[in-house]
Amino acid sequence: MLSTMALAGPAAPPIHIDDVPEQAWDVGELRATRRRRGAAAGAHALGVAVIELPPGGRAPPPHSHADEEEVFLVLRGGGLSWQASSSRDVRSYAIGERDVLVHPAGGDAHTLIAGPEGLTVLVLGEGSRTHITWLPRTQGFWLGPRWSPADAPHPFAADAALGPLEVPEPTAERPSTIANLADLPLTEGRRGRFAWATRDARAVGARRLVLAHDAMPPGTLNTARHWHTTREECFYVLAGDGIARIGDAEHGLRPGSFFLRPPDSGVPHQTEVGPDGMELITMGDLVPGDLCAYPDSRKIRLTNGVWVPFGDFTSPWDGEE
Repeated sequence: MLSTMALAGPAAPPIHIDDVPEQAWDVGELRATRRRRGAAAGAHALGVAVIELPPGGRAPPPHSHADEEEVFLVLRGGGLSWQASSSRDVRSYAIGERDVLVHPAGGDAHTLIAGPEGLTVLVLGEGSRTHITWLPRTQGFWLGPRWSPADAPHPFAADAALGPLEVPEPTAERPSTIANLADLPLTEGRRGRFAWATRDARAVGARRLVLAHDAMPPGTLNTARHWHTTREECFYVLAGDGIARIGDAEHGLRPGSFFLRPPDSGVPHQTEVGPDGMELITMGDLVPGDLCAYPDSRKIRLTNGVWVPFGDFTSPWDGEE
């Protein structure tokens, strides 16, 4: 089992999805396995997981986070996205491979139901400040590791006790918060060794999170070496190979590799694409006040298009008794 304490440093190496401990659910219709990659890598705030549902499985109970935005990317298989704003407004939408789903904080209750081929999704959450989750089906709340009413059964058991979830026929027209990666706007370009071909979940309504897909040709770089002051970033290799350069260290990347960059690490990072090219998922939070430092060019990006130089300086405490 991975040691979070060993991985949480500013120059922590990549991990692989197969090395992340698996959690299993099997309570009524709630059948799934989850690998919490963000926790395994020592994430400060981001929640990142891969959830696998067997055919017909459902997970988790219908829920809505009070203050946490979520983004889902379907990696394999297909099924239904179940959503409800009230007991009178219940909908389902067909979802399939490479579909992106955005669930805003305080939005409709939602869950996933696997189709006959099963369903595997990448889940990104910004991290909650209140840890309050509304569970409308059981009329309760999840409060971090506890729940309310306190004398109620575990929320999974309470959901299972209500029997099968009522699922309406899929609505043909999907909302603007569900779209396939192939249908999102493509931003692409090349400048020397730097190349990008990016599709971003912000086009589907994400406001607090970045989940971007990059298709990069062999031998290129995704960005200049950099680090963020307040943003947390992480990266997942879907296909291809390459190197994660973290500080002065080089780490090999392959499909299933995952690495996390904490905020204010002072350690720059960069992804170098190998001879087979790479499909890379970049994830992160959009927190205010972030600055991005590029040590090789000695510049700091204040915001889009605004840069200032930086260099050695004298601390205001130097020379003080």
